[in-house]
Amino acid sequence: MPDPRNVEITADPAFEAQLREAGLLDLGALFTRADLVPVKTKLAERQTLKLALPGGMPVYIKRYPKLRKPGLLGRASAPSPARREWMALTVLGGAGVPTIRPLALLEECQGRHTVRAALITLGLDAPHTLEDIARTAAVTAARKHAITRELARITRRMHDAGINHRDYYLVHIRVGAGDTLHVTDLNRADLRKVVPERWVVKDLAALHFSAPNPPVSRTDRARFLRAYTGKRLRHCRSLVRAITRKAERMRRHTGKKVAAGAANYHLPEAGPRMNPDDRR
Repeated sequence: MPDPRNVEITADPAFEAQLREAGLLDLGALFTRADLVPVKTKLAERQTLKLALPGGMPVYIKRYPKLRKPGLLGRASAPSPARREWMALTVLGGAGVPTIRPLALLEECQGRHTVRAALITLGLDAPHTLEDIARTAAVTAARKHAITRELARITRRMHDAGINHRDYYLVHIRVGAGDTLHVTDLNRADLRKVVPERWVVKDLAALHFSAPNPPVSRTDRARFLRAYTGKRLRHCRSLVRAITRKAERMRRHTGKKVAAGAANYHLPEAGPRMNPDDRR
């Protein structure tokens, strides 16, 4: 006899009544209602839609219609992508890293396995990505330096909070008023007590790889790493080399996928190599 299914709902108390009144705490309805506006729906396993609540407040719904069971070596109790992002957003907010506010998590479970899920988040008033800003040649040196220092600060806070992003490209960092940087797209993030060095390297390499050249120069990259580590580059040569090697592997791998016809938005022109012997 199959395990009965049940729906578990976790909601932000400040928004629960409003979400319930709008019918957004009904998981079945989230997969059938026709008033949700598509944002990203190309992937069968994940769709992002949006809705304006009465009063104009925008919310985004990320739906996972059919979650696969973990393989033989997987953990049956591993969190769903929706729960993983909910947890990551909650931890980041608590660590003082600007991000998206999670409003509700809905999961349909069968035994210990989540079969479908949805995550509802508050719309973010941050119209540009950091990649948009990085490609703007008109950005002043003072503004570029300030953004670089802030990116290093929130990246360090994210890692110190035990989170590695796994998709830490500039396009996943939104820029709001006053150049506030918001970390987004955390559905693949890992939550740990301590982030291992290999995952720190992967996040930093993704930033390095996705930063367009020009206008992001070798000096800009060195300035970021110095702010992130609190050290001059000559004191962290092994980290610089590891980031450079990983970024080059990303470039080759992504280049092959694009050449084979896959769509990819993280393939800028080849950037400058960082010099571990730089005296900055």
